[in-house]
Amino acid sequence: MMVISAIMLLSMVILEFVYSTNINYKIAVNERERLQAFYLAESALNLMKVEIKIDKQLKYQIASSPIASAINNLPINLSEPMCQQFPFSTALIRGFFMGGALPVMPGSEVAGPAEGKEPEKDSSATAFESESAQEFLAFDGDFDGQCEDEGGKINFNYFYGVDPAQQALSGNNPYDSYKILIANFLKQERFSKLFTGITPEKIDESVRNVADWVDKNDVINELGNMTQGMEDSLYTNENDAKPVNAKLLSLDEIHLVDGIDDTWFMPVQDMFTVYGDNKVNVCIAEDEVVWTLILAYAAQNPNLPPLNQKDPELKKKLVDTVKFGCTGAQAQVNKIAADLDAALGIGSQSQGSTTGGFANFITTESRYFSLKLTGQVNETMVNIMTVLDIKNTDPKRWRMLYYKVY
Repeated sequence: MMVISAIMLLSMVILEFVYSTNINYKIAVNERERLQAFYLAESALNLMKVEIKIDKQLKYQIASSPIASAINNLPINLSEPMCQQFPFSTALIRGFFMGGALPVMPGSEVAGPAEGKEPEKDSSATAFESESAQEFLAFDGDFDGQCEDEGGKINFNYFYGVDPAQQALSGNNPYDSYKILIANFLKQERFSKLFTGITPEKIDESVRNVADWVDKNDVINELGNMTQGMEDSLYTNENDAKPVNAKLLSLDEIHLVDGIDDTWFMPVQDMFTVYGDNKVNVCIAEDEVVWTLILAYAAQNPNLPPLNQKDPELKKKLVDTVKFGCTGAQAQVNKIAADLDAALGIGSQSQGSTTGGFANFITTESRYFSLKLTGQVNETMVNIMTVLDIKNTDPKRWRMLYYKVY
């Protein structure tokens, strides 16, 4: 019995030792793969910076080249960033150069070699490209990067820079005008199904709460310089966050605001941002965003009757006018504004009476980019979300406005 008991005890000790060793080994492997995946994601960040830099240089060269005048007469929009058109993925590169073809998407057909014929051998150029790709991809794991220009979106942080109590000479002050702009955007026909059972007044309240969360004072601001109690009164639950009265650091914080419901906000969140200089790049913006800016501009012009927001033909005509101004080697803000004025029937005499031209609402430059970068080794994946301000010509001096690893 003593021998059997000793053997059992020894077996239990050995099993526990083997189990603990196996767990520690797996933890070490996971940590190693996570570190590798993190640096692969960082590699994607560096390559995306290179792509953005090349894109800026190419657009500058095209705009300053002798062929610019010829391109200006062509209906070509060069505004969309290269990194947005061509996301970087080592998995696709591996599939193309090492597998011989790009991965086939479901429902698509790829023509193969004719029956009875041998597939053609790679030419010397293709063989060189394949060899270069293999040399470049001689590492474990994969990474990819995607970018999005934040300039074509409506900026919630605009409310931080304006005074809710500012007296306007005529009409609404900038604070109220921007609340109306966002509310009109959400009330468009395209989003009507998202707000089933939600009254227009509730939409206005949600926009008001966003403005109060960001603006510098601590009271609820109604339209027309009216106040209604303290902002904290809307957040009575012990676990509720309180208004920060500061700029939002990321769009995720908007979900803390009273009235923001994921069921309607998630489908439209790609058209909002918290980065930028409060001007929208209309050349890359969604049609609904452009239409909202046109409505806001028309509302500020006393020489124009109110535009019919539900007229699809008028919307298409004016949005197409703005978008057409984005064609050519380099889109010009003043030209876009002049084209819109002509389409609205605003002459040179009435322009002087407006409180601000359409050029004050828009830009055609790309400056703020959000990047989603992923590194993967086996089953371990690391994601990086970052936002860059590329105003400076030197990529080493680009400001990183947001950085998150998850």
